[in-house]
Amino acid sequence: MPFVEKRRQGVTTLGVFVPCDPRIDKESRQRAYNIGTMTARWLGEKLHLPGGAHPNLFYCSHLVDNEKTADSAALELKEAGVDGLFIVPDTWFFPGKSAMALTAHFPASLPIACVGGNNAPKPGVVGIDALVGAYAQTGRLCPMVIGNMPETGMNPEFDGRTKEEIADLAYAVLAAAALRGKRYLAVDTDSMQMETALNHVHAARRFFGLESTRESMKIFADMLRQKGGYDPEELKTLRDWVINVKFKNRIFNNTEEIARRKMPVYTGAVKPPALTAGDTMKLDEGLALYLIVRNYMRDINAVAGGWTGQLSWGSDRRGVPLATADIAEALFNSSEDHTGKKTVIPFATENDIQGLLTMIAYCYLSGGEPTLFMDFRKVYEPWEIEKSAKALKLDLKKFQNEPWMRRGFIDGNNSGSASLDYARKSYLFKAVAYYFPGLGYSVGFVSPKGIKGMAGRLAYSDLSGMFTMVQDEAESQELPAVLTERVCHASDYSWPHTFLTFDHIASSTAKIGMPANHIHMVTDMPRRRWQHFSDYCLVLNYKWENTPEYTEGLDRPQPMLWRLNGGETVAKMRLAAKN
Repeated sequence: MPFVEKRRQGVTTLGVFVPCDPRIDKESRQRAYNIGTMTARWLGEKLHLPGGAHPNLFYCSHLVDNEKTADSAALELKEAGVDGLFIVPDTWFFPGKSAMALTAHFPASLPIACVGGNNAPKPGVVGIDALVGAYAQTGRLCPMVIGNMPETGMNPEFDGRTKEEIADLAYAVLAAAALRGKRYLAVDTDSMQMETALNHVHAARRFFGLESTRESMKIFADMLRQKGGYDPEELKTLRDWVINVKFKNRIFNNTEEIARRKMPVYTGAVKPPALTAGDTMKLDEGLALYLIVRNYMRDINAVAGGWTGQLSWGSDRRGVPLATADIAEALFNSSEDHTGKKTVIPFATENDIQGLLTMIAYCYLSGGEPTLFMDFRKVYEPWEIEKSAKALKLDLKKFQNEPWMRRGFIDGNNSGSASLDYARKSYLFKAVAYYFPGLGYSVGFVSPKGIKGMAGRLAYSDLSGMFTMVQDEAESQELPAVLTERVCHASDYSWPHTFLTFDHIASSTAKIGMPANHIHMVTDMPRRRWQHFSDYCLVLNYKWENTPEYTEGLDRPQPMLWRLNGGETVAKMRLAAKN
């Protein structure tokens, strides 16, 4: 069987086949087949899953040009265990006798896509249009990319721009397929009864194919108290890495003093006090919790998780408050820990499962990039920045062209799941006793400037019974040191800060546009990649005020199925109701 590389067990498998006109010459048939195998090999190299593994890529051993070859190709693809299909034509083909005959062997839920060149000699573009139009009339989604490659020659390659478009579509197919049957851990209830954070068990399964294990935090409290569920020697190794490597000379047990005196830890040279035995004990609680939850997630094959930190775990004095899980949450979301480089595990503070679903999708669509969990804590419009600068006697003239001065910025500031990958230098701060009587340690940092990515959040509504994504491209900003300290001290100093400016919307619009108190960010995930994924998963996409409906190079063209059925929103709602 023609796999691009040796087949790996437990890894998503994508298939490629080439529909073709049965009447054409041998050389044209060979060229068409070469394009299919080239596409399969390129996808096998380009795509990767969280953890770095490439998906299995399988290509059929022959062209599909009639009913018989469609049936035999379908059998090959089934035996290969494909989870998604790419149709790659170079010539005209008869849709019903080839591609549609083949995909009839698979469930309608299997993601499919069609990609090819805009070639004239044996025009595959008319076959793509005919096929995609036929699928649309049957009510099936089949996105397409019609790009560019040499019209002659036996081994043509797509040009760079076409490869980028195909890669975005392919990542959407991969993520939609890979998430089917995956599982996340949801520990206890939605923290603080935030109904924007509900665990949508049925909706997560219906739209994303995601399963969940809902577990009481009592079992974790018991393991923590009994010092069980982890290897004590590994805890020592983790503690040594935290104290002597990752956070060396940056662990502060005097957080309340720092806040009261407005000490400039982030931009100055503030020396931390020595850790007491009690401090180390509380640090160990948080680190042991990381190991306990990590091991539990391994036992149930969970790829992500959410944790209820408030109120019952660490801040309800009617119980026995335990150390905050903040450092554990940050380690899950980071690409390193005491073991070295590791797979990012999306992990949501306050068991915000809507936020976690966002993070899971972002992580898979980016090939495993770390996701940042933030509070949408404080929005600074230009007028307020100028007001703060005036109070600080800070001259802003040389910053007038900075994005944060022109459009404002958001202080992304959250107690928990802040990935260390978004920090140049990270700190640990002891939890304040009045807020977290269980104490423990939280990660703190200020993100460096220039981190570019997508920032947004999924939301759910009973009115539609569907998820909607609210997002935009964004970039982290760097403020003058004195302004940085003022902003950080204005919210919670001991928690991570990312000063974020959206590319296409002003902060005055953004502050009323987020559907919840949490927002999430990932790098290396273009907008159109998300849009393709949202098409497969029937997620609605909110269009911000005063932004264009379509921007070439940023947005994907609407699939034919949406064009024929009243546009994206109407078509998705109809299809969701039908399914």
